[in-house]
Amino acid sequence: MNLWLRLIRVWFAARRRSPLTTDDESVIRVRVWPHDLDLWGHVNGGRYLTLSDLGRLDFSVRTGLFAVVRSHRWTMPMGAAALRFRRPVRLFQTCELHTRILGWDDRWGYMETRFVRNDRAVATVVAKAMVRGSDGAVPPERLLGLLGFDGDPLPVPEHIRRWVDAEKTKKSMNEPRSSLT
Repeated sequence: MNLWLRLIRVWFAARRRSPLTTDDESVIRVRVWPHDLDLWGHVNGGRYLTLSDLGRLDFSVRTGLFAVVRSHRWTMPMGAAALRFRRPVRLFQTCELHTRILGWDDRWGYMETRFVRNDRAVATVVAKAMVRGSDGAVPPERLLGLLGFDGDPLPVPEHIRRWVDAEKTKKSMNEPRSSLT
């Protein structure tokens, strides 16, 4: 990630901001810099994915998720991400990143980061990630218990279940492509 200064700034700022619960939404503001742009003068598609990491970091630090994962020496690998563009964001413009948990199943957690400018969504990133320990995936119930969550599990929304089902039906990237001859 070539955004180390932003990453460090968000991490330190999140530690000073008020705590969040897993039901809350994190909101941070980012500015578009020249290295965020593509040849057309607006935010590069891949940069939205990178910037959404900042929103998830703020959320993770403020909910205590980051501390729990780190204290157990776990990791949080991402399994998939989906990105939808609505409007361009250009040089030196600012937008807010609204990050929240959408739900979780028996293995994965699903988070959404909406990029908002002038009260309008300009892009949305949905990320599928798990917490992984030396024995494999950490059950979400265990993780949520460590975070002090005592409510009913947040079910995965229908549109996310359809996305997950679509991902399952894709052929493996390791399978050879069929020949046209």
